[in-house]
Amino acid sequence: MRESIVQIYLLLFRIFYRIFCLLPVRPVTLFWVTYGDNVKPINDALLTEFPNEKRYLIYDKKFVKYPEAWSAEYALPYRRLSFIRLAYLLATSKHHFIDNYIGEYSVAPIRQGTKRIQLWHAAGTLKKFGLTSSKSLMVPKHVLRRFKRVYQRYGDFIVPGGACAKQFMGPHDLPRTVFKTFGVPRTDYWFDEQHQHTKKKLHDAYVKQERRILLYAPTYREYNGMEGQTIRQLEQLTDQGWTILVKLHPTVRSMFTHQKKHVHFVTDEYSINDYLLITDVLITDYSSIPFESCLLDVPTILYTPDIDTYRQIPGIIDSYPDPLPVTCTNQFDVILNWINSDAALEESRTAMEKFKTVWYTEQPGQATRRIVDHYYRKVR
Repeated sequence: MRESIVQIYLLLFRIFYRIFCLLPVRPVTLFWVTYGDNVKPINDALLTEFPNEKRYLIYDKKFVKYPEAWSAEYALPYRRLSFIRLAYLLATSKHHFIDNYIGEYSVAPIRQGTKRIQLWHAAGTLKKFGLTSSKSLMVPKHVLRRFKRVYQRYGDFIVPGGACAKQFMGPHDLPRTVFKTFGVPRTDYWFDEQHQHTKKKLHDAYVKQERRILLYAPTYREYNGMEGQTIRQLEQLTDQGWTILVKLHPTVRSMFTHQKKHVHFVTDEYSINDYLLITDVLITDYSSIPFESCLLDVPTILYTPDIDTYRQIPGIIDSYPDPLPVTCTNQFDVILNWINSDAALEESRTAMEKFKTVWYTEQPGQATRRIVDHYYRKVR
């Protein structure tokens, strides 16, 4: 039943998209985003450098909490009932930036005179996704073909470097030629003065004398995970001079309400990249965060007490935890020993410092500039 509804929706979208392709292409940049944080720097750069460029925003209101911050001429929360408007914007806008899977692409070929750019919401992966995920292996062949059509219509795919491109090629069934190694826009502000004000506010809020910051940031799960148990285990570190910041995925945050001194469940007022500015140690699991936090040389360990379950849904890459140079364990005693060893932390810091030179082809801090130059100034 659900698949029938999807097919009817896509048929209607296809009809209107083709009709609107008869209209002229307009000098408009369309941002169609789920999360938005890796795309917004492009929006902000256009706002200041190309003020005459019209910017339209389609967003997921579950994750983009402040669409007004984009200062877009037009902002539309994504709803399938708005498919006529969505088809019009997609067909007539010259530049399209996305950060996730857009099912409508399966019936909307790239129109001549337009450019599509995929600014994926992760700078690397430890989990199987796209065509390699457990879900994709179970869908009918016609659905799999639809997935592939979407991927083939992403246009240019922005990545940190060649190693990431190689990682993403298989799950998307894409050739190396579509990948552009421009970097990760949302990390740019780490390398200029923009971050100083935010860093000071977070420092004043959480950093105390003779205490260090541990950030626990587990990834999304499609089942009830063990985050609660892990948080209770981490609480014992508060007696050893650690302040624990817990950054949970939005879909699981409501499950945790308790508070203990030196344990803070941080909100979406700041992004995880903001909290990384004051982080001394990062604990995560199957998240892509370390592919960005390596730019800050943050010592990192992966704690995976549910690894056998996660291997099944959605699945983890065969080389896990490679390519990341990190320790992976499902034993909390290993976590304790690692955190309490200055030598282990320094070794991890050095490993992450080296890893970033492998994962990032271009000098970090200028990704937004490279993208804007390439698509709006045509300097490449």
